[in-house]
Amino acid sequence: MKNNLIPDHISKQSLVCTIALVCCVVPTLHLPQAMAVIEQTNTSNIEAVKVTVPLSRPNEAKRHLMTKLSKLAFFSANFTQQILSEQGDLLQNGSGTLAISKPNLVNWTTTTPDETLIVSDGETLWFYDPFIEQASAYSLAKSIHNTPILLLTSDEDTLWQKYDVVEKDLSFVVTPKDDNSQIKQLTLSFSQSVSENVDAASIEEAQLTQFSFKDATGQVSKISLTLFNSKVKPAASLFKFTLPQGVRLEDKR
Repeated sequence: MKNNLIPDHISKQSLVCTIALVCCVVPTLHLPQAMAVIEQTNTSNIEAVKVTVPLSRPNEAKRHLMTKLSKLAFFSANFTQQILSEQGDLLQNGSGTLAISKPNLVNWTTTTPDETLIVSDGETLWFYDPFIEQASAYSLAKSIHNTPILLLTSDEDTLWQKYDVVEKDLSFVVTPKDDNSQIKQLTLSFSQSVSENVDAASIEEAQLTQFSFKDATGQVSKISLTLFNSKVKPAASLFKFTLPQGVRLEDKR
């Protein structure tokens, strides 16, 4: 079984430790829902949705998603993860914590079923598996264009140009233009909350509630977020990695 968040050439010890990717940005950022539900919906229901909820134009959808994400300079959350086969069978459950800060900073920590850590410090993507006492280091610059989750951490137009976006309600389906991409689809889902400023004007705030990845084999990784916090900036120490004593390093930079 393969972890959608971790490239094939990295560790296959844990299905949950995949990056977003930031991100998809990292083992967990290849990170890394709605798609699984859509795939399990019968044809008649899908047709009904198509009639009643027209999809937005791709360019408009991309601008809307970029606007939402531009409001998320940073956030932290707890997550639960389900990995499903192409047939929709549950392969594994997992949980952990996620912290993201722009630009390109990610901390993805899985606590169950195995402890793993993925850190992007802005230059290097670190993967650490304490069970096998091994860490791997990858150049972020070389990884960023193949990791859709990194769209959460980047406002770079050149990166966004590599993806198509379709919007339906509060969900966005992001598809790489590169047919050779391991991740075939990224779905981001938001809830809409409203706060008021001192002038009593309503301000819409984007809150990411879940995202999912579909890989080249049809396997889907669904991540649901709870305790989402975009008010308190994550500690800078979360985005630094120090190789523990005695841990073997595979330096792929």
